[in-house]
Amino acid sequence: METNVSTLLREFPKVRRAALAGERVIVHTREGDLWITAAREEAKPLLGGLRGMVEETAGDLDQPTSGEQEWGPSL
Repeated sequence: METNVSTLLREFPKVRRAALAGERVIVHTREGDLWITAAREEAKPLLGGLRGMVEETAGDLDQPTSGEQEWGPSL
């Protein structure tokens, strides 16, 4: 997105939304061009809040969870 100082001041919410969406905003001034970009936090691990509470499995998700005796007919 490209804009000038007057438009930046007049339509700041629109410019801010563009910057937060990852777009680089170029503001043309008399002294030169300015770039506005959003500062991003470092990526955090997805399970960071559950650290120590989630257990790893063997990865055999396609195996049955019940034993052979439970698959038989019961009357």
